[in-house]
Amino acid sequence: MKVAVIGAGFSGMLAAYLLEKEGIEVSVYEKQEFTGGHCRTLSSNGEITELGNVFSFTKHIKELLIELKVDYTERFSYKNFVDDQYKSVEHIARDSVPLLMDELTRLDGILKQYKDSLEGINYGYIHPDLMVPLSHFLATHEFKVISDLIEPQLSSFGFGRIDEVQAYYVFRVFNVDVLYGFIRGDKLLFIDKGSSELIKQLSQNISDIRYSLEVQKVQVVGSKILVETPYATDYYDKVLITTKLPTDVIKDELYNQLMQKVDTTPYVTCAYEVSEKNLVTTYFKSALGIQSRLQFFYTSRQNSKTKLVAYAYGKVGKDLVNGITHDIEQLGIRITKLITVKQWFIFPHIKAKNLSPMFYKDINDRQKNSNIYLIGSLVSQPTLDNLYISVKRTANEIIDYYKNTFHE
Repeated sequence: MKVAVIGAGFSGMLAAYLLEKEGIEVSVYEKQEFTGGHCRTLSSNGEITELGNVFSFTKHIKELLIELKVDYTERFSYKNFVDDQYKSVEHIARDSVPLLMDELTRLDGILKQYKDSLEGINYGYIHPDLMVPLSHFLATHEFKVISDLIEPQLSSFGFGRIDEVQAYYVFRVFNVDVLYGFIRGDKLLFIDKGSSELIKQLSQNISDIRYSLEVQKVQVVGSKILVETPYATDYYDKVLITTKLPTDVIKDELYNQLMQKVDTTPYVTCAYEVSEKNLVTTYFKSALGIQSRLQFFYTSRQNSKTKLVAYAYGKVGKDLVNGITHDIEQLGIRITKLITVKQWFIFPHIKAKNLSPMFYKDINDRQKNSNIYLIGSLVSQPTLDNLYISVKRTANEIIDYYKNTFHE
């Protein structure tokens, strides 16, 4: 059996690794000249700088890291918050903490009413109550403090403004247990040599990776699926798609409809070397969710050098980068040099005007009767931990089919 995987980010590389490990012939197509997607680490003289995924929740992903012999650490992540005057402020006012705890208890009870929408690995049926912006949902239930707790996390994951992102997407990731974890300051998982090390270990077990080849057509032809690039055409038994493709690339009405409606968030990271030694992750409270404003930065110290990576919504441009630099310097931080600027497009989602309660359920039902699969963050919450479980489930379905069909 031959399988094509389109997109060589974490989901695509993981799928290829899991399938090839079971003897299935896999070809990975990547339009860039490198693999990894948002798992992107710079390395210089033994020093690493993460540009994309920085940390993961620890529940499931450790299983993969142990299997691949990728070293990791679990550690606390300390946070600082500053206001529009660049003065340190509390994340949540101390006198609001009792109210927050009451709100979390009430939220837990309310979200249990939407169990059918919020449980499960992949997106599915969406209750209409959850299709509204998060700010509207919180206001309806008179939650006054939870937004303060959750807004920095929305920025970290690239979800955007609280009055734009639907409650459904938010509570798929930030359920009550996760929110309590933020309050407790639970440990997070960091890969010692950076997330690119995970991609490197996956790639060493994948035989056929095709770089700088953009897929232009995916079409069912008889019992096979045609995959066409500008230079060649190949046929496969199954195709796994991990990334948004241009309109009309997939010759399937429902899948193409999804690709037309999927939106992403423009996100920029700027990596600097700075002079200060003792810096912690810092959020800019007055800018959270606002386009072209610095959201937060995290730092790491190696070989007596401090690297600072700053994140902002928007598209790369001189004014945006200068604004980020200015905000960092206003905190009294001395920048030694700018290392790089990177544009990302993250958090695949459907805007409210294009979303319906059955949208993802129709996709899931379609996949049961198709040899074209949508996997990864197109159909699942965008955390490494969850993507691992989601992709593994799809891979296991294909592996079972392979064993039952070709080894009877």
